[in-house]
This record gives sequence, C-alpha cells and structure tokens, in this order.
Amino acid sequence: MILNENVARKIIPIAGGKGGVGKSVIAVNLALSMSMFGKKTVLVDLDLGGSNLHTLLGLRNSNPGMGNFVSGRKYSINELLCPTDWENLFFIPGDVLVYGIGELSKSVKARIVKGLLDIDADYIIVDLGGGTNFTVVDFFLISNSGLIVTTPQTTSIMNAYSFLKNYVFRFLQRAFASDKKISVYLKKVLKERRPGEQKTVSDMIEDISRINSDAGEKAEAFLEVLQPKLILNKMYGAEDVSLAEGLRDLCARNLSISLECLGTVMNEKIVNRSINLQRPFILDNEENIVTDEIHRISQKIIQSSNFPEMPLELDYYSDSFELAHIEMENDLAALQGSTESEEDSDEYEVDKLLELIRIQQSKIQELQGTLRILSMNN
Repeated sequence: MILNENVARKIIPIAGGKGGVGKSVIAVNLALSMSMFGKKTVLVDLDLGGSNLHTLLGLRNSNPGMGNFVSGRKYSINELLCPTDWENLFFIPGDVLVYGIGELSKSVKARIVKGLLDIDADYIIVDLGGGTNFTVVDFFLISNSGLIVTTPQTTSIMNAYSFLKNYVFRFLQRAFASDKKISVYLKKVLKERRPGEQKTVSDMIEDISRINSDAGEKAEAFLEVLQPKLILNKMYGAEDVSLAEGLRDLCARNLSISLECLGTVMNEKIVNRSINLQRPFILDNEENIVTDEIHRISQKIIQSSNFPEMPLELDYYSDSFELAHIEMENDLAALQGSTESEEDSDEYEVDKLLELIRIQQSKIQELQGTLRILSMNN
C-alpha cells in the first residue's frame, strides 16, 4: 500500500459500493479538472468487464489497454498511455476489445500495481469496477486514500458501508497473512458473520491482542493509515449530508476508521447530457454549480500537499461533513439567487428549484428511518 501523504505522485483509486452512482463520470471530470490546474494526470480505466471511460472522453475504442496488459506481457503500462485533447491529461483504456477477463490472480494484480507505480505523473486517477469483490477491494488498497462515490439513497449508503467493511477486513487479512494463528482467527470471524452479530473491528483487535499483544498494537497502527474519502454525488439538498454522517459514525464505531467527506456534487441534467454527448461536462458548463463542485474537490486534493491529510479550518466548522453542509447550502443559495436575478429565467430552472424543494421535504421525512436502518447494520 502506498501512503499518499509521503509521496509526490499520488495514486487515487475511485470506487462505489454498487454501479450507477456516477463513479466514472466523477473520475473523468475530476482528472480533467486536475489537468486544467497544471497537474500531469493519468486516468486509468480498471473497470475490467465494464470499461467505458473512453466513451465519456469521446475517444474511439481502438487503442490497447489494461485488458491487453492483463492477458499478456506484450505491453508495459507506460506503452498504454494515450494522449487526449487536453493538455496534461493522459488516459489508459480498460479491457477494450479483450473479452473473458474474470477474477484476476494475485500475481496479475501485483503486476498491475507495479506498473502503476512506474507511471510518471502528479496524480493517477484509477476508476474501479462497481461492487465489493476482492479484485475491486484489492485495487482500492493500492493507496491509503481512495475515494468512495455514493448517492444519498439509503441503498447506496448501505452499499458504501458494505464496501468499506470489506475494505477494512481485507486489509487486516493481508496485513496478517504471514501470521497463521491470526489468519485462522480472521477467516473464522469472517465466515461466521451474520446480520446483527458481527464483531466490531475494535472487538477483533482485542481478540488479536489476546493471541499476540504485539499484533494487537500493530493492527491499531495499521488501521490509522487508512484514510478513505467520500464524495456525495447526485445531491438535492444539504440534509442529504446527514445520511453520510450516519455512514461516518458507523465507520468510526464498527470499523475503527475515520471517514472524511471530500465534497458534494448536485444532481444536474447537464451531467446526463454530457454522457450522451461523450464529452466531460466541465468543458461546456463553466458557470454551472456542478462544474464548480468538481473544481472544488480537485482543489482540495491539489492544495493538500500531504493528501489525504486535509488542512481543515476547524475554527469555522467541526469537521469535513459540516463543511459539506455549508458548501451545499451555499451552492443551493447561489443556484436560487442566479435564478431569481434572471427576469427571463428558463422554465427548466424554476421547475428544477420546485423539484429540489419537494425532494428536500421528502428527504427530511425519510431521514430518521434511514439512520435507524444504518444503526441496525452493525
């Protein structure tokens, strides 16, 4: 695992607990934003079996990619680098025309990771597949600061938690792979998991300490390096952040990891429109709220020289989630203000604001029930 705060070149994998949360769209626009700020950025499509980043970039599916790298040794990863139409942004395609790529072996995964480490760039953004299988989780563990993309829907939040749970357990399994007694214990705990009866990671560390006191201390130290970040996508209102706060609390209580919120991205029609146009939305919508939000997330990463360490101004807010609340409220106010200031405002904008209000009201009603469900999932 690469500790991103200790290196100049930062590898940032992006995952989601399930498909459809907008992970790939976020990855493309975030990588492009970083390149616009003068950072050499490489966007890697590691969603093997579902590669689509070339489509979102408007590129033809004609270059060799990760599928060719996996299926043979003809190419090095650096030979797969494709220039794009935008300065500082490079792209490595996914499985392209190579079919039948299934679960990857340990040696192939290791070769991919080694190849990524050979790339010369400021930032390497790695778009992973959906779900929580071992291949996705193992690639998320390339560095200690991957990004989880989720929407405010209950099912999406729950899937994000399931992903993070598998991420922590897989990390512990790998960390103690050479210790037979602890490995046997971890396999037993994972095998016996049942809803409502799972041990917390804190409980597991206590059990590990009974087996080997030094190993218990190591487990605690290992977990401190894990600093995943959350991006809340397809947002309607600031109250949606409360759902993510429930996820944060669950991670702290059950998984013994600190989850920070990197930012929010509103639900805007221009995003779906850009997918159909096969062109990143930040290019043609410079004044739109979602473009500002992508640039804001990009700047948080770029301006944090020791990322994932975040230089938060805690004199003004308590943590990254309260900051997300403030940012979301400001975005909504800006959206409403711009609409009211235009006498000939598009009817779409008015309808959009009414829809936001309606959705916010329904979200408030279901919030308590969702948080109860999250609390039960421990």
